[in-house]
Amino acid sequence: MPSWSQPHWSFREKLACSMSERGTAILRLFPPELAHNIGMKILEKGWASPLLGQSLSARFSGLNTDVPGIGRLSHPLGLAAGFDKDCRAPRSFAQMGFSFVEVGTITPRPQPGNPKPRMFRVPEQMAIINRMGFNSTGSSLVSQRLDALKWDHERVPLGVNLGKNKTTTADEAITDYLQGYEAFRGKARYYVFNLSSPNTVGLRDLANKTFVRELVAELGADICHIWLKLDPDMGKKKLQELIEAVSEYGFQGVILSNTHRVEWPEAGGLSGHPLALAAGNSLEWAYEVHKGDLPMVASGGILSGADLFERLARGAIAAQIYTALVYRGPWVVVQLLIELVEEMKLRGFSEVSEVVGSFYE
Repeated sequence: MPSWSQPHWSFREKLACSMSERGTAILRLFPPELAHNIGMKILEKGWASPLLGQSLSARFSGLNTDVPGIGRLSHPLGLAAGFDKDCRAPRSFAQMGFSFVEVGTITPRPQPGNPKPRMFRVPEQMAIINRMGFNSTGSSLVSQRLDALKWDHERVPLGVNLGKNKTTTADEAITDYLQGYEAFRGKARYYVFNLSSPNTVGLRDLANKTFVRELVAELGADICHIWLKLDPDMGKKKLQELIEAVSEYGFQGVILSNTHRVEWPEAGGLSGHPLALAAGNSLEWAYEVHKGDLPMVASGGILSGADLFERLARGAIAAQIYTALVYRGPWVVVQLLIELVEEMKLRGFSEVSEVVGSFYE
């Protein structure tokens, strides 16, 4: 819980935060995917709008950050892909105070994803395991939904995370990414090619220099709009070779990282606290190569303001969360920003720009 002694908190805001946290606790009584679907329906309909914390998240000073290709953000915390796969509730996520929102992963053609059950909580570790398998309504429907929103990217930039269909072979995968990009061209602020989910067979194999070169050949100058999302299970040598190629060919940046592949207690991708070390290592290994010249967005294992601080210190210019929203509720943005400010004060920093890359100084 945030400190009620914070001067920013009004009685209405304290009450809204308390009610939101109670609602989150009630949702966790349901099976994970059902709870997620109920929560998404509430957000999609706007029923939770009076209980969200946008007004508070806008009051923090010194947290502005410039992210190439995304824009100037009021603070460095955004929503990771996977939570709003079909762009159903981006307005509600903006009302929570996220400074940018990423929807997806979206596949060119609709697909149901993997058989249920496919999402599992690991509460003793503040973690989630999922094997959703890119369940998606497809790029056509999501593109129409985004058109209808008439989204204001200057206020809250929105990005789309794109993947390949399960039935698409590795040889044809590039076509799926190109189709996804064309479906959203000019409609999103930024575009992410997901090469890192452990739940689509063969997807991670695309994270190689050959596929990167093929993307460059097909996209040409548009490659500067593309971010690549990579996995945390890649060895240091392979990751650094890939970062060299990504930097050389002019991609916008990288998101580090996706979930960690596990087989126990369930098969799938592990997110949350256990992912923190691997995700931090990926940032360090990448930074060794590009020395701050390639934009990095951190994702994975960020559940506190201290976690957020550490990712920024390791060279990320912004960060995204998913699992923290599940365990800490819809006021998590405000809570993490309060904690980040306190961490910055303890370390002697007054601006986020001073924190970025400070680990290496």
